[in-house]
Amino acid sequence: MEREIEPYAYTIDLDNPHSSWTRLIRWTGENKRVLDVGCGRGQMGRILHKRFHCSVLGLEINPDFARECMGYDAVLIGNAEDEALLASISGPFDVILCGDVLEHLRQPDIPLRVLQRLIAPGGRLLISAPNVAQIRIRLMLLRGRWDYTPEGIMDKTHLRWFTLDTLRQLVSDCGWREEDFDYTVGPNLGRLLQRYRIPKEWLRPSLLASQFLLNLAPQ
Repeated sequence: MEREIEPYAYTIDLDNPHSSWTRLIRWTGENKRVLDVGCGRGQMGRILHKRFHCSVLGLEINPDFARECMGYDAVLIGNAEDEALLASISGPFDVILCGDVLEHLRQPDIPLRVLQRLIAPGGRLLISAPNVAQIRIRLMLLRGRWDYTPEGIMDKTHLRWFTLDTLRQLVSDCGWREEDFDYTVGPNLGRLLQRYRIPKEWLRPSLLASQFLLNLAPQ
C-alpha cells in the first residue's frame, strides 16, 4: 500500500530559480513586517523569520496546518474571505503575501479589496497563482479530459481558475497596480532552459508558465 503524501508539505529551496516561493521570498526582502495569508504549514514564514529577520503574522483556515507554523508572531485561524476577521487585523504591513491563495476562494475580490487598508506606505501585495492556460492543460482539454490532482495547477481544492489576463483584470478591478511580474515553469522545462542556456524571457508565459507572480501596489 502506498503511503499517502501529506498535502502542501513542500520544501522551499532558495537556490531553485524556478520556485514561486523563492521569488516571493526574494521580493519580500529583509526586516519587513509581513502578513502571510493562507500560510499553510508555515514554510515561507519560517524562512522569512529565521533568515530574513522579518516579523510575520499568519492567517490559515486549517487549524492543523496552523499548529505547524513556527517562527510566526501569531497565526490567526479563519477564512481569508471573512471581512470581519480581516478588519480585526492590526496593520500596517510592509508586505502581504498571497501565495497560491486566490484560486482556493469563492470570492477572491474580498481579501484583495480589504487588504488595501493594511498596506503600509510603499508596501506591496505579492501574489502567485497557477496558469490554467498552460500548454499541458490545453492539451488535456483537447483530449476531452479535466483531471484533478492532489496539488499543482489541477489541485482538486481549487475553486477559481486564472489566465494571465483574467488574473491581471481581477487585481486591477480591486484597486491594485502591477509593479513587477514574473513566472515559473515546470521542473522539466526548467532543466531544459538551464541545460541549453535559454533565457526564460524568450518564452511566452501565457502558454508555458506554471505559476504567475505579481508584485502589486495600491492604485
